[in-house]
Order: sequence, then C-alpha cells, then structure tokens
Amino acid sequence: MASSYSNSIGLSDAQVAAVRAPLANAALLPASVYNDPEVFKLERERIFGRTWMPVCHISQLRESGDYVQRDLVGESVLAIRDRSGDIRVMSNVCRHRNMALTTGSGQCKGRIMCPYHGWTYGLDGRLLAAPFMDQTADFNRSEISLPQFRHEIWHGFVFVNFDDNAIPLSEELAEFEPWIGPYRFEDMEIFEMRRATMPWNWKISLENFSEAYHQPWVHTHTAEQGFPAALAEYWDTNSNYSIFTLRREDSGVLETFTPAVEGLSDKHMRHVSVFNVYPYLHALVDPGTPLVLDFNIKNENEHELVWSVLMPKGSRENPEIADHVKAFEGFIVPVLHEDIDICTGVGRGVNSRFTAQGRLSHMEKSLHQFHNWWLDKMLADDLAIAAE
Repeated sequence: MASSYSNSIGLSDAQVAAVRAPLANAALLPASVYNDPEVFKLERERIFGRTWMPVCHISQLRESGDYVQRDLVGESVLAIRDRSGDIRVMSNVCRHRNMALTTGSGQCKGRIMCPYHGWTYGLDGRLLAAPFMDQTADFNRSEISLPQFRHEIWHGFVFVNFDDNAIPLSEELAEFEPWIGPYRFEDMEIFEMRRATMPWNWKISLENFSEAYHQPWVHTHTAEQGFPAALAEYWDTNSNYSIFTLRREDSGVLETFTPAVEGLSDKHMRHVSVFNVYPYLHALVDPGTPLVLDFNIKNENEHELVWSVLMPKGSRENPEIADHVKAFEGFIVPVLHEDIDICTGVGRGVNSRFTAQGRLSHMEKSLHQFHNWWLDKMLADDLAIAAE
C-alpha cells in the first residue's frame, strides 16, 4: 500500500472524510476495500478478531454433547452444551498436532475424540486421555485443555468474541432491546433452508440486504409488491447495529407463515424489521417467521451465505414442519435469487480501475452507519498510534 497514506488501510484523508461526512453530504467506501487482500488481512485482526460474531442458535444445542462447529474467518471454533447443561465456546483444534476435532454439527456422546491420534477431551475442554504419551518427559495431562472463548447468548443466538477486553454484547445492543426483545427469538427453533458460496466480498452482500432502495428495480414483482421501498423507515442507531422497517401500503397487520409471537405491539404486527448486528448477523423479521442470514467468510473475494428460518418452539417434533419451511422458502427464494444476480454485478464492478466514491441516498442510511462502524474498527489502531 502507498506509504503516503495516513492510515494502514490505504485510504486518503479525503476518502475517509467523504465517508465520515453527514449522510446528506457523504460518500460510500472506495472500491479498493472490497478486493484488497491486505485490507482483508486487517479485517481479520481488527474486526473479526475483536467483535461479536454469531456461532449458532441455542435450539441447535438442546442436549448435553450437542455441538456446532464453525470456521469463523479462519478460526475453527466449537459451541457445545456440556454435562452441566452450560453452553461453552472453545477451540476446535487438538492441542497435539492441530487437527480439527469436529466438523458440522452433531452429538459428542460425552467426550470429544481427535480422529488423528485419539486424544480425548471432556465436554468442558479438559484433556482426558492421550494415548502412548507415557514415555514423554514432563507431560501432564491435567495441564492441557482446549482454549475457551468469551461468549454471550443474545436472544437465543450464541456469539463469540476473541477479545477478552471487548465491551459486552448486551451492553453494545442495549439501545436495541426495547424493539427486538418482544420477538423472543430465544423461544424459537432454527431451520436451515439453503446455503451457497458467493464469489465477491462479504461487505457487498451485507450492504445489499441493508437497504430497500433497490427494491423497485430489483424486486419489482416480488418484495416491492408487498412492501414498497418508499415507505421504509431507517432508524438512527448507535454504531453497533442498523435497522429499517417496512410496512404494507395500507399499513395493515401482516400475514405470517406461522402464528405471530404473542404479546407483540400493534406496531410490531404491522412492520417487517430488517436489521444487522455488526459485523454480519442479518435478519428479516415479520411478526411470526424471522429469516436469518449468516456468513462463512473465506477471503476478500469469497464467502458462503447461509439462510435459515426461525419457527415456534416444538417445531422439530411437528411432522408438518418440512412443509412449513418449504412454503416459506418458496416465498423468499425468488427474492434471494434477485439479490444474488445484483451482487454478482457489483462483485465484478468493484474490480474496475475507474470507480469513484458514489454518493448516498437518504434510503442508504444503514450503509452510512455500517461504513462508519467499519472505519471506526479499521482505523482504531492507527489513531491510537498517532496519539502516542
């Protein structure tokens, strides 16, 4: 990167100032931050190494030994319910030869055994057995355990943070609580609908789902028919999340695929909430059937998107649940395909040598919020050094 720049992400002072300006005067992030491997390397350290990232939903960890394994931007983690019923998040890497202990999700049956050399760990991460280590000097099994990571459960979603000094997630999202709490995601069960790998930067996907501005042209015969973009309301928020709401043209109570959550306010019943918890948890929430979008980020030009739906508690025992999920999928998938087509074009466009920092519409407030949050995280170290 050019040494003449005053920060480590390669942006000029003028480029940063353009993003920092008030919404009516602001510009978007430069295209270079969407395709530069050096920028992504810094994102791994300054964003994904220090912020709260979703791992799973508690409905995936119902019994002792239930686990979900995730690769979070290169770090293999394991969320598991231990023998006492507590949820833990720990490293998924054996302390012997760095073998991944588990993949996907499943049941550990009381212990976690490395498939390489049989080192075996308890559900709390302590090493229980290490075959043929009796001739190894100063080897003390009791001193070895899997690293435990700081985690919080926010309305049923298990989050992890690799930074022990990070502000608690509940504190970061306290301002959001009065609106999001009544949905009671913690009382639901999650069902994966589909996943697909996208050959473009992760921020392109998050930004696309963060505004309704594109609806009249991209979702002309789908989302725009039910929820006109012109009626969207974009909220003022603190720096850790964004939200906008949509309503029907007649402002009527919304129909849902499953019964609406009990106790929701009249305003909840008439609006769809579209929110992000940064860096990348995204949800589209009606009064009864929340859609959740999660990311498996590989590198600066590749990520996997995972679409899931939350259903009422007890749905796993409902023989008709597959039909309910399929019906919801039939409604939402055409919209997702339209979004993928558009993001494909943006993914190509950011590689042009002739891009400029575009200006923002008032309907892109969520992008302005995200871009400033991104700069806060990416420039914090540079500002600290400059202040010394």
